[in-house]
Amino acid sequence: MQFPLDMLTGYFLDQGITVVKEPQHPRALFSWVSAFLDQEAPAVAEGEDDTLRFMGPRALAELREAGTPGRRVVVLGPRDPVPEVLAAGNDDVYVRSALSPELLADRVQRHLMRVVQWNDQMSAMLEEGCINQDLLKASEPVLGCFVALSDSTFSYIAHTPNIAPIDERTAYLVKNGCYSPDTIRVAREHGLMRTWEHQEWTAVHNAPTALCPYPTLDRVIHQRGSYAAHLVMVSPSEISTSQLFLFNLLAKKVEACLERHWRLENPLEQSYSYFLRELLTGNVYDEPQLAEHAKLHGLPLTGLFELCVSDNTWRAGSPNYFAKKVLESEPSCKVAINGQRVAVLLCAPDERRGRIAAMEEEVFSLAHRMRVEVGVSEKFERLDEAALALEKARIALKYGRRKSRRYLAFDEPGTGTEDVFRFRRYFPYFATDPFARSEKFVARLLASPNPLSALRAADRERGTNDLEILRVYLHSEGRVNVVCDLMHMHRNTVTYRLEKIRRLVGGSLDDPDLRMYLRVLYLLTE
Repeated sequence: MQFPLDMLTGYFLDQGITVVKEPQHPRALFSWVSAFLDQEAPAVAEGEDDTLRFMGPRALAELREAGTPGRRVVVLGPRDPVPEVLAAGNDDVYVRSALSPELLADRVQRHLMRVVQWNDQMSAMLEEGCINQDLLKASEPVLGCFVALSDSTFSYIAHTPNIAPIDERTAYLVKNGCYSPDTIRVAREHGLMRTWEHQEWTAVHNAPTALCPYPTLDRVIHQRGSYAAHLVMVSPSEISTSQLFLFNLLAKKVEACLERHWRLENPLEQSYSYFLRELLTGNVYDEPQLAEHAKLHGLPLTGLFELCVSDNTWRAGSPNYFAKKVLESEPSCKVAINGQRVAVLLCAPDERRGRIAAMEEEVFSLAHRMRVEVGVSEKFERLDEAALALEKARIALKYGRRKSRRYLAFDEPGTGTEDVFRFRRYFPYFATDPFARSEKFVARLLASPNPLSALRAADRERGTNDLEILRVYLHSEGRVNVVCDLMHMHRNTVTYRLEKIRRLVGGSLDDPDLRMYLRVLYLLTE
């Protein structure tokens, strides 16, 4: 293993040893150190370019007279005068210490061996399938500083367990498992997120920054061209070049570990993501291929589905963070991300609406806590209807933002309707908007499965007239006696048929939003 010369000078500074002269080429490499005794012959040092010799001023004078090449560490005693000519132009290092060259060389070599052993230990741990927490725990004795690793969604992955954080940012990260909203806000305001997105190097901050008043090292790790994780080291003292070298060794091992686990950490890398994005863009396969791909990616072809979409996930920190929290709270959901927009597919293999309602509660509660607005489509029963459901969710999100305040006086407190917008409530606004260019969508909506088409199909199959019963019921503002008179039917029969209709349309006929939605559908159909 080879080390740069500035790693050696950083070690001297960490140990309180004064460096009188630094090497001209700090990135030059060496792999071994040895002490050159005054009584040795100058020829001993010839031909060993990767060995760094420790010596006193007397041995240095002998080597100069003999013209022996090589790089050296000259150890000056506390009272030794500084030579007038420091051999400027080469990579010799001059230090002042009360230790002898032999003892100092021995201590440096012991430190280098510890680094080599630590690096080999981390390599062995990676081969055994370790996690990042194991790497950070093994790094504590060598680094001696607090290190935290957060992923691109600003949530906690690992930290050095036996070294307490000394700044508020990482302390909050360890305690709560994510960055605080204030940290995310400051990072956004100072453009740090954009910097981290493109950062390819280790950033050294010895001066206080907007996020941390202590010296820090920041390393951004990318996977597949995306910002994958953020490795941070916080030090109570100024960052030395030795610490920087050790930190970069750790970063390489963490990057290798993340490469193996990245698919589990990043919602964008879920196996179904590409397939779901294709469905949402309308690129639907034929029936056999759709069934095959759905089975391959763990998605039911039929059942009960609902689609939620949000485009202001920046309030939660990032789209990835919101998506990951959705998957953590409701693992059976499927998530697709496009820019700032996050689409969440709620899916149940059967048609029991209670399962979808439970999933809704988890997702809507998360969105409310993160102040994220969500547009919700209608429920649908076939996976290939996802593209139309996405359009419905977008319409609900767009018009819900404009019109939701009109309903605050009517909705019960705590229902979350101020940030959860359902398609059935806001579709009439879209249908009557002269600037919406709604003809194409309306044509798709009427040609696709909808409450009226379901009633029409049931009437053909059973020989009933539920479609007309519902029209009269809506026109009479829900007065059953008027329906009985106009349809010439007994009240018990009308009540029975209305219950059947309620099950088909998937909601209570006393719901004013559903009744308005159905009336608009009748008008568009006629």
